[in-house]
Amino acid sequence: MATPITIFKNDKVLFEATNIQEAARFLAEQMNTTISKCYDPIERGYVYNIPYTKEEDEYRFVAPIAMASKRRVELEERDHHNARRIWLVPANPSEYDLEGAFSQYEILDWKRSFNYENGDLLFLYVSGNVRKVRYKVEVIEGTVRRSDVYYNKMFWLDKEKFEDSKKWNWTRIRFIDEADTTGLSLEKLRNHGLKGNIQGSMKLTGELRDYIMSFFEKDLTKGYYPEEDAETLEEGQCKTITVNGYERNPIARKKCMEHYGVQCQVCDLNFETTYGDVGKDFIHVHHIKPLHEIQQGYIVDPVKDLIPICPNCHAMLHRKENGEYLTIEQLKERILNTSLC
Repeated sequence: MATPITIFKNDKVLFEATNIQEAARFLAEQMNTTISKCYDPIERGYVYNIPYTKEEDEYRFVAPIAMASKRRVELEERDHHNARRIWLVPANPSEYDLEGAFSQYEILDWKRSFNYENGDLLFLYVSGNVRKVRYKVEVIEGTVRRSDVYYNKMFWLDKEKFEDSKKWNWTRIRFIDEADTTGLSLEKLRNHGLKGNIQGSMKLTGELRDYIMSFFEKDLTKGYYPEEDAETLEEGQCKTITVNGYERNPIARKKCMEHYGVQCQVCDLNFETTYGDVGKDFIHVHHIKPLHEIQQGYIVDPVKDLIPICPNCHAMLHRKENGEYLTIEQLKERILNTSLC
């Protein structure tokens, strides 16, 4: 089946190709190069959203999501050279409080110690007294301009290192999953192919890659959307999107989902059962405690404070009726009464 590919140059549509061969021919003419040199950047571009730059120009390649996803699976199953890279990256807990950062943010800026690209996976090994692989993240921006970097000063424990960091190159990463098991300790990693210590970023391949990846199965932040604050919406006005930080906390979300599962605790909807693989592990997490009661320094309890619910029920819980929000129990009762009618 042909894969239509749209070529963008500096965010403007340049050409719409019916397949990768036509896209490569067009790009080769644009750049005065051979067609063979254009296939790889186009494929990596539309599969992983990796831009291709030449001098001051940036080219992007976009294909239909279903086709790009299918090709992504094919590349990774075949271990193709265009498949995304997988890295093992050390993190020093005496310099930066990574756990604290991920307890508040799902997206962080990280030192670009190698040429990380969009779509690359990084497994973060926490050194010091921890000595385990703890986090799986995805690169969403290979290179972040220094003027756009979020330094998150509050999480830097080594102030001298923080000042040094302002001279670094940066990558933007998205939290995917975390694990805390002795199976990912330095000793276990050595038993499965690691040689020596983890002094710097290294590409993962073979047995060691497969072993580490086997501990991380979920994607806790992909496709999770903020809710709209309906009370701020009026005809002709801009929408205001509000996000409850406690509901977006990826580590708290994981612990909540581990306790309750991924089925809506109000209407019993399970996205994977209803929609198949595309719905696997998808669920919203609702914060039960009203926001106005939460004080600064509040520590969320993933079991008592959070509950998994579907987007529809989530939206209803964030709407007021007669000036009051419905409780979980009230919404359950309404659904039950409707089903009995």
